[in-house]
Amino acid sequence: MVAPAANTTDIEGLRQFLENMLREGRTSDLVEMVVSVLQRLKSDNDHLQHRLASLLRHRFGRSSEKLSTEQLHLFLQELSDAQAPPAAPELSAPAPRPKRPPLAPAKRGRKSLPDNLPRERVVLEPAEAERRCSACGTDKHSIGEETSEVLEWVPGHFKVIEYARMKYACRGCEAQVSIAPAVIKPIEAGMAGFSVVADVAVRKYAEHAPLHRIRTIYRRHGVELPVSSLSNWVRSVTGALSPIATAVEREVLRSHLLQADDTGLRVLDADAPNGAKRGHLWAYVGDGRWVAFRYTPDWTGKGPWGFLSSRRGWVQADAYKGYDRLFDVPGATAVEVGCWAHARRYYFDALESDRRSAVALHYIAQLYAVEHDATARELDAAGRLALRHERSAEILQALDKWVAATIPAATPKSPLGQALTYTVNQRRALGRFLEDGRLLLDNNGCERALRQVAVGRKNWLFAGSDAGAERAAVMYTIIGTCRLNGVEPWGYVRDVLEKLAGGWLQSRIEELLPPRWTPSTSIEVTPDAPAIN
Repeated sequence: MVAPAANTTDIEGLRQFLENMLREGRTSDLVEMVVSVLQRLKSDNDHLQHRLASLLRHRFGRSSEKLSTEQLHLFLQELSDAQAPPAAPELSAPAPRPKRPPLAPAKRGRKSLPDNLPRERVVLEPAEAERRCSACGTDKHSIGEETSEVLEWVPGHFKVIEYARMKYACRGCEAQVSIAPAVIKPIEAGMAGFSVVADVAVRKYAEHAPLHRIRTIYRRHGVELPVSSLSNWVRSVTGALSPIATAVEREVLRSHLLQADDTGLRVLDADAPNGAKRGHLWAYVGDGRWVAFRYTPDWTGKGPWGFLSSRRGWVQADAYKGYDRLFDVPGATAVEVGCWAHARRYYFDALESDRRSAVALHYIAQLYAVEHDATARELDAAGRLALRHERSAEILQALDKWVAATIPAATPKSPLGQALTYTVNQRRALGRFLEDGRLLLDNNGCERALRQVAVGRKNWLFAGSDAGAERAAVMYTIIGTCRLNGVEPWGYVRDVLEKLAGGWLQSRIEELLPPRWTPSTSIEVTPDAPAIN
């Protein structure tokens, strides 16, 4: 019989229902009813306790998910002492991380200053009286010197370059006037040079400085510029660099391993209820060398599908359903690779409410220990794959057995139940790393690329429009790829802008990509080349 007072918040109705059952002598039904109510209350309480612990950790605790070997072993020992279910696999001590070769002992004292810094020599002489011998009265001669270095800061400064275009004419016929070609500028009829517009763009997107803050910095150096001018310069820079960003996207799609993830972004919108909507920036990392950003005004599957629909090969991502269209359709050419960092995060979040999660964290830590060992031994892809089959496959089998034994007793909506469900649903994708030695265990490379967006959000707070968010995606593509390849972004942007404005052929655009770019690349400057618009 279904209780009409199943809603546990109706206390009085529940009391009356139970009293009626007791009067009618339905003792067994009464017991089942009480147990059902208690189970529901316990489930709700566990859920609320987990949410409270998560919020407190997010607000006051550390964000890192790292657990020391000692902590993890302590949790495992607690489970052993509590006599874990017999179906659980026997636990071994966590495998220690392999030791790397010892480094040379660090030198004591401060580090010397870089040799490439400009140096100015200042000679300090003793007083004249001290340069004469007090005993015999003769002048002393130099026997050497003691040197020390002091680091000083010379503030950056603006300078104005006046270009004089010389004009010539024939005195005889007073005709045939000739004039030197106009200087190439980043913005036609503008006053800004390539170094300045590059500085504005890099400060905004690499150093996360809002335009009004850049204006204040420039004012301190003696130049007053309106924010509208700085905004126009950013628009010009992103427009000029769009072909570079498009070329980076092509390289990402050609990569052996493509990683994908996204993050939210507030965008001003007069039609939105609060004057702003939540857009999304999608990051796509290729082989750890390329990163392309795309903006979408919403969080639908159209975003990743629009970029990855032609992808052939491995795609590593979380379990966002927007990616399903790439993998779960007939004739799909993209192959899903799971992320063990996402799986680990579920178990880490469940650890507060259920110590059994430590078992899964133990096995996942062992998988990462194998990867650290492969890196320390500098194994190539074939060697890494062989090591995975030798050690990781056995660890994964043990984890599978524990999941199969634990999931029947776990409440599906509990944190541990959700972690187990994620592992089961993603199991095939999570095991892909055993098929190719070039695949990675997790998608952390993509999350690191998105970190620059997260830091920027705390400074400039929102994008002014969809078009502004798209410009941000272009600059994040350029700067992110520079960082992955150790390229200094300001020098790169300034040089590439100058080359593009000088008539660089679109057929040679691949030569300007950050991993292939060199400042000394020569170009044939066309005097009549259009300025960047």
